[in-house]
Amino acid sequence: MVLATFISALLLAALASKIVRHWLMRKSLSSHMTNRLPPGPPRWPIVGNLLQLGQLPHRDLASLCEKYGPLVYLKLGNIDAITTNDPKIIHEILVSQDDVFASRPQTLAAVHLAYGCGDVALAPLGPHWKRMRRICMEHLLTTKRLESFSKHRSEEAQHLVKDVLGRAQGGRPINLREVLGAFSMNNVTRMLLGKQYFGSKSSGPQEAMEFMHITHELFWLLDVIYLGDYLPMWRWFDPYGCEKKMREVEKRVDDFHSKIIEEHRKAREYKVRREESDGDMDFVDVLLSLPGEDGKEHMDDVEIKALIQV
Repeated sequence: MVLATFISALLLAALASKIVRHWLMRKSLSSHMTNRLPPGPPRWPIVGNLLQLGQLPHRDLASLCEKYGPLVYLKLGNIDAITTNDPKIIHEILVSQDDVFASRPQTLAAVHLAYGCGDVALAPLGPHWKRMRRICMEHLLTTKRLESFSKHRSEEAQHLVKDVLGRAQGGRPINLREVLGAFSMNNVTRMLLGKQYFGSKSSGPQEAMEFMHITHELFWLLDVIYLGDYLPMWRWFDPYGCEKKMREVEKRVDDFHSKIIEEHRKAREYKVRREESDGDMDFVDVLLSLPGEDGKEHMDDVEIKALIQV
């Protein structure tokens, strides 16, 4: 009995010693790192400097640089961050140390709405990003490929002029934002999807409005500053339903992309059966014709969807 008590006491003392030693080491490391960090404003527990950023965070960050120097350290919840207004430091970040700072932060919106950060814009720097970028530059955004759509752009320009002329002759007011938005959207969707969403040969107002609505919601959510990215506990409550909205839009976007891919795949199969040439290929047709990674016959649908979204 005495021996068991003695052994238990030794184990308890060893555990306490290990905890204290670990705490002291962390405190020493934290103190060492703090001495190496740039100056910055005092931080609150848990939230750090989040409460010092208001509705116009870019102005708040500029004010902090004016107060604490050209390079300022901030703790945004559990995220370490720096901000600067010095051209030399900016050059260092964007040019000299580009490989260190090139990757985008994997925000919750990017994970949900960009296929796990799998597209060119939001993928971390690495083999996957290089492959996706190479596909864009070699197969989608080449001069020859873009020139092949010159006829479509000419048709859209003629349609734009006729539309504006018709409205002007009829004495109707012209909403330039609406007219030019439709013109730009048609140019993009005809290259990307082979569809005209606005105009005489449009795919129908319902599909056009669905496309526009999804696009607006997608970019709004990608642009939102979500506290759950900085305070993980915020995600437990999600008081404004932001993450729920992301999941809803994620499903709608994926369903829309799946529908587009399936339509193109069926059209390609139909042409093969009739032994017809591909003719004018839009971007989705091109992506469906490319081989996949690691010797696969075709690209994965997720990769195609991520590139469509870009």
